[in-house]
Amino acid sequence: MLGRKIAKSVNKNSVFLAHELWQYSGNSYRRISQLPEHIVEDLSDGSGIPELIAELDHFSVRLDAEDDLCWENLKTLLGNLMNFEPRRSQDEASLDEEQNKYATQFYEHGGVEVLLRILMFNTVFPKVGRKVKVGFPESELLLRVKSLVLEILTKVTTTCIGDKVTAQLMASDDVLNYVFTLLAHQKTFINSCQLVEDMLQSRREVLDLHRIHNLRGLISTLEDHQLANFCRILAVAISDLDIYENKSSLFQQNKQKRSRGFVNIRDINQELLLAIPDLLPRLVNLAVAKDYTPRYRGMVSELDCWMEWIENQMAEEMYDTPAMDDLEDFIGGISEPTSAGGPMNVQQGLKITEELVQRVEVVYVLGLFLLGKHRKKVQRKLAELKLAPGLSELFDQFIWKCQVRHSTRHRLRGHNAACECSPEVALKIQFLRLVHSFCDHSDYKHLLLSKNELNEVKRINLKAGSLALGSLENVNRQLMCKGSKGLLTKIVEVMKKEPTTSTFRFWLARAVESYLRGNTSYCDQVFLMRRGLLQHVASNIVEHEIRHKEILQSSFDLLGELIKFNIEAFKTFEEILTTQAKFEKFINTVNRNLVDSNMFIRSLVLSLEHLTEEDTTYREYAKKDNKLLMYIGDFSKQLDYLYKLIKIINVDNLTQENVSCLNTTLVFLMFANRKGQLPKYLQALRDEKEDLMDVSGSANLLRNFRDLLTFWQDHYLHKDKDCSALEKSSRISFEYWKQTVSVLVCDDKDDKAGILHYVSPMPCDRPN
Repeated sequence: MLGRKIAKSVNKNSVFLAHELWQYSGNSYRRISQLPEHIVEDLSDGSGIPELIAELDHFSVRLDAEDDLCWENLKTLLGNLMNFEPRRSQDEASLDEEQNKYATQFYEHGGVEVLLRILMFNTVFPKVGRKVKVGFPESELLLRVKSLVLEILTKVTTTCIGDKVTAQLMASDDVLNYVFTLLAHQKTFINSCQLVEDMLQSRREVLDLHRIHNLRGLISTLEDHQLANFCRILAVAISDLDIYENKSSLFQQNKQKRSRGFVNIRDINQELLLAIPDLLPRLVNLAVAKDYTPRYRGMVSELDCWMEWIENQMAEEMYDTPAMDDLEDFIGGISEPTSAGGPMNVQQGLKITEELVQRVEVVYVLGLFLLGKHRKKVQRKLAELKLAPGLSELFDQFIWKCQVRHSTRHRLRGHNAACECSPEVALKIQFLRLVHSFCDHSDYKHLLLSKNELNEVKRINLKAGSLALGSLENVNRQLMCKGSKGLLTKIVEVMKKEPTTSTFRFWLARAVESYLRGNTSYCDQVFLMRRGLLQHVASNIVEHEIRHKEILQSSFDLLGELIKFNIEAFKTFEEILTTQAKFEKFINTVNRNLVDSNMFIRSLVLSLEHLTEEDTTYREYAKKDNKLLMYIGDFSKQLDYLYKLIKIINVDNLTQENVSCLNTTLVFLMFANRKGQLPKYLQALRDEKEDLMDVSGSANLLRNFRDLLTFWQDHYLHKDKDCSALEKSSRISFEYWKQTVSVLVCDDKDDKAGILHYVSPMPCDRPN
């Protein structure tokens, strides 16, 4: 026994005896703290990293949170991973290189394992009956230590060895589950959320939330600000950004969805979360809560308010005596050192920034719930929770004023004088995305109106004829926007004042366009036309050179919804395109940007056929008086659009953005099929366009088109695809869509309505 004790004592100081003991017993050094001090110093090479790890290693097995040495060592480590100097472009690379070098040495000497042992210290869950209690009690001092460990691990994951560290963290479900429980503690909830978010984003596959123990119990224990912070994790877990290996190709996505073993984890996670009764109500309350940002009377922009707030805070903090590591005020992620080794003080700037980011995440997560297969259910629930009036009141707090161009006081470094950046840009964009998703093919979109606006829409609806809506009497007035103006009108008014290049024009237009989607609504179109929207959007295209692709696309999509089947809209358009020069400029813009304008072209074709079939007066007007309808009614123009739309897409480059081009070609050909003119169109594509192509070019074009239609069948006829949108937007039954495609792709070469009849055999083709 005495010999064994002696062996253990010399083991610490003699590498030779330790090696000899290892030969006899198999026991040797397992951690850096067991090495002799002179060996640790030799490993250090002046960096101090091995010594720091060795000291922390002692605490990992006998952690005493009241021991200031552990706390000071962790602060030293955090300080070495942070940059306290003003960052300038010329020295940013060298600063990052120093932090990368430090993190690499820390990792290679086993520092991450030591931090994990400190983090997981005392992790036996106390049990209440047979259930595991979520958010089990740990001392405030211990939580403060663990919060600092979380922050250090987060800092390390942003360095060049980040992938290795996150892989090490994700190797154990125990670590992941434990870090989830730290979300419920005041001192750790921000840092634990940041670390989990980094861990999940490092994974190729989406995390199945069923792997998290007692998730429902965890969410129920979270306070409102903790739940808002938790939405950062939910955003990763229910987003479909990473469920497909190929992020853009529809063909590859379809192939993956049809493969054996593919499971859409996003839908599984959404179903789990939506089964928690109080989750959506709490998220809605957080999203629409008011007084979330600094506001000062007389300020012309949000950025002015923020700069005033910052100046006031700096003036106050200059004369405040900072607390020295105040335990009560400490919140991980908000309490930060202002210098290396300095005290951990609450940073007010971080605090209010965190609150704003949390609001953005809540709004974003609500929007994600509206994108899954449970969309209809979520739309109904959000309507019942009075989301529409809540968003309308929140919208009133936004300041939609551009910065003063001649003032440079508030210009951010690296931003030009026209920049509209402020901390609230992300919130505004996510707000508009949420409105877009809530209205998209929704039965509750009229809740965006006020009560008197609904009465106006009802009066217009009486004159709508075959386009009249029958659902307006079912609108629940208790769930509508309050006041004289609803949210829809407020969005339109802001859009009309925004510059052509505004950051927000795309999503403002998207929100209104989404409101109009679905069954074409004459009364809603006229309601918006009375507020000058059609005049504004069309004139903006005619009078300005819009270079932003997204803004141009959203403008054309909105125009398409405003004019579809509406004779009054076409008459208003005539008042805008008053000269031949304006008409030609508008058409040239359409033709130069076919992917962006194809939905507008589709609306022209649908409207032409609808108006010429419905009324003799309309037929005369469409064929003789209206420039746009006469233009799209010309066979040579239709053929030209068919050729160009088919040529710019193929099966390999089809994405969610350009697949609409394929559906637009089908709209042309469905009407041709109805009139028995498919052979005329297909023959013309083969013959009249042959001079525009190389040898066998027409055959290649038609082969490509047939491949596209075969893909269309696979994409739209699968059981998981909701095709009602195509039917509602075109007023053509989906059965007729399917029938026309079947005719076009038939295998009978003698059928003149099929594409195969016009595809000449390639030189290498040999009969069997």
